[in-house]
Amino acid sequence: MSKAHRGKTLKAETPQSGRGKCPLCRRTGVKLLYEYEIDEKKLVLCKQCNSAVKSGKFKEAIVPT
Repeated sequence: MSKAHRGKTLKAETPQSGRGKCPLCRRTGVKLLYEYEIDEKKLVLCKQCNSAVKSGKFKEAIVPT
């Protein structure tokens, strides 16, 4: 990971060092580092879901209802 997503900077900017529950895969305790914006709503995703969304695997989960 790049230095923007780890270390002192992450701990200073985000609560709980950027850890939480991913809204897509529902895993807990993962780093939520990647912002994804849909219809002016911001989702914060984990690394695995971010790459899946970019590759098109989670597009149907992201589409607003």
